[in-house]
Amino acid sequence: MGEARTPLFAYVDESGNTGRNIFDTAQPDYYTAALVSRGDFDRNYGDQVRAIAGKVGATAIHANELGLGRLELIADDLLRLLHRAGANFFVSRVEKKYLLATKMFDTLFDSGENAAVPWHAYNLKPLKIIGAFKLAGVITDDIARDFWKCLLMPKEADARAALPPICEAIKARLDILPDARSRELLGQGLDWIIAHPECVQFATEQKLAKQGHFPNLVAFANLLEGLQSMSRRLNKKIASIIHDEQNEFGRTLSSWHGLFSNASPDVIEWAGERYSLQRAPGSLFAMKPDDQSPGIQMADVALWLYGQWLKGKVLPENCERLLLFILANGWQNDFSFEGVEHSLLNQFGEVMFGDMPEEKLEAGRALVKMSEERRVASMEQYEIDGLPPFMRTPPPGVSTARPPAPLAQG
Repeated sequence: MGEARTPLFAYVDESGNTGRNIFDTAQPDYYTAALVSRGDFDRNYGDQVRAIAGKVGATAIHANELGLGRLELIADDLLRLLHRAGANFFVSRVEKKYLLATKMFDTLFDSGENAAVPWHAYNLKPLKIIGAFKLAGVITDDIARDFWKCLLMPKEADARAALPPICEAIKARLDILPDARSRELLGQGLDWIIAHPECVQFATEQKLAKQGHFPNLVAFANLLEGLQSMSRRLNKKIASIIHDEQNEFGRTLSSWHGLFSNASPDVIEWAGERYSLQRAPGSLFAMKPDDQSPGIQMADVALWLYGQWLKGKVLPENCERLLLFILANGWQNDFSFEGVEHSLLNQFGEVMFGDMPEEKLEAGRALVKMSEERRVASMEQYEIDGLPPFMRTPPPGVSTARPPAPLAQG
């Protein structure tokens, strides 16, 4: 098979998996890393990886077990191998505190469900992110734990009963926000749920659906998006995704891969953004123990060295060169307060902080006025028909369709 037609193979490892316990202070972040190779890395380079491992008395390369001392002895060998293989890398980070803030914002302030939330506050990306940041500023550890417990409750009725007291606790802290508009917007949304907890479509008794809230599933969705972007850049199809073997989440990961890989390729235009939900179409998904996959072992090395660097560790010379190669040939999805702020400012900084002509300001005021009229009408209509906005027939020119992805899916 010629180089131009050689498909991509991805080998995925993870770090920081605490499952449903996202409050572990020792592991505030969750990472997945993928080695992406042209062709089957395990078949093409497996013998060479095993030979390199043998130099330090190992049968497989596990960076944490080798430590910097023994890894340093084989780092140059790995660098030459990865260079010959034309290896690329992708890392997905999920900051667990940011994940929880976005889960809370998506649950409470979705304008398709909460009639008191203006459409633009939830559906325009920069406003939505700013709203989540504002909400995060008032959440205490106790509120966060109560919400997470509510999200994972096994019975829907119990979850709905637990939601209004959480909203009351958040509302009691809104006075710490510096701007009146944020206090008003969040307060109106919270008041609506306190009065109408039945309107929020968040509760589920399905185990697989609940696992979708966990950091590893969010990171996996973001990883698939990154792999799809890499596929487009390199003009190569993804043939296979090999994930480190999972006991608890294997079924869910496989289901999510099937969901995204079989999604429609159609491009969705929504509130100024363009999306396609399809990721790695036609690819196979499988799991292997890391001992049986040299590709997963290379993802492990990348992830471990990256983690050491983030902790401020001084890397020995050969390990440092290996990490520099990984960073130079890698991409990252950073789902964290810092990463999302950086992306937001890059994409919308000029709009948010640049000069705005008076005619555009006036047009904006007119749109906000119209949005407020529709918000009030929607609340009044709910008292009549009991239907959340997304279930109603919209007036001409107004969409009640749902956005393609919540904040917590990148």
